[in-house]
Parts: sequence; C-alpha cells; structure tokens
Amino acid sequence: MPITRPESPDRFELLSAYLDGEASPEERALVEHWLATDPELQRLYRQLVNLHELCQGLPAPSLGMSADEVVTGVLTRITRRARKRLIWSGILVATSALVGGIISGLVGRAPAPELAQQPTPPATTATLRDPQRVLRITLEQPPVVIPAQLREQAAD
Repeated sequence: MPITRPESPDRFELLSAYLDGEASPEERALVEHWLATDPELQRLYRQLVNLHELCQGLPAPSLGMSADEVVTGVLTRITRRARKRLIWSGILVATSALVGGIISGLVGRAPAPELAQQPTPPATTATLRDPQRVLRITLEQPPVVIPAQLREQAAD
C-alpha cells in the first residue's frame, strides 16, 4: 500500500527504516522515488542522516562493569522491589483483617438471639360450638379411639 500523503507519520517511519537498512525492496524503491521527487522529504532525509552520524560519533558511557553484571544488577533490584511490595501488601491485608475483626467484634456485640420457650399446654379437646379453642392433637394418643375389631379388619 503506497503512502502518498507527505504529512503521514508512516513516511517518517519508512524513511527511518530506509536509513537503518530495514526497508524491504519495495519500500526502498518507494523511498528512493520520494527522495527524487519531494524536496521536503529530501530535507528531512538530510536531517536524519546528520542526526544518525552524530549519534554514531557519541562515545559509549563506561560503567566499569560488563553488560551481564548490569543486567544481573537490574534484575536483582526488580526482584527485591517485587518482594518488598509483596511483603507490604501481605502486612496491609493482615492488618486490615485484624482491625476489621476487632471492630466487628466490638460493634457487633449484640446479645445472642434466644428462642422463646413456651410451655406445652395440656391436651384439650375442642368442640364445634367453641371455635375460639384450638384443636391440638398429640401423637402419642390417637384423637379417636378405634375399636380393636376394626383395627384387626384393617390390618388384614
């Protein structure tokens, strides 16, 4: 897909890739076409070449240690920081749980609910004439006495 707009950020990226030798053959041809026809891109190209040459001429900072030592030191620091964060997070969670438990223990000290004990009233009989009385049936004794003769017939 050709990039034709001069203000496109892709043109700058493609020009940078061209300078770094990372452009494909099609992209190289496109950039070379732009360099031959576009004065604004020629100016930008010269600026990038100058900047590239200046960066290449800068001395590399000397750390006094090898790259492996630097990487090891960085990883050690990252690991140490991660451990510290994990420890502090654990302490914070434990403290929050402890404080929450103490507060809920102090605030939530309502008396435990007690179930009311009602005395079991003696078994009574209700009549149809007195609807205010409640009929209570005990399970130990049948409400109606069934004659033995009828019980034997039902069992057969």
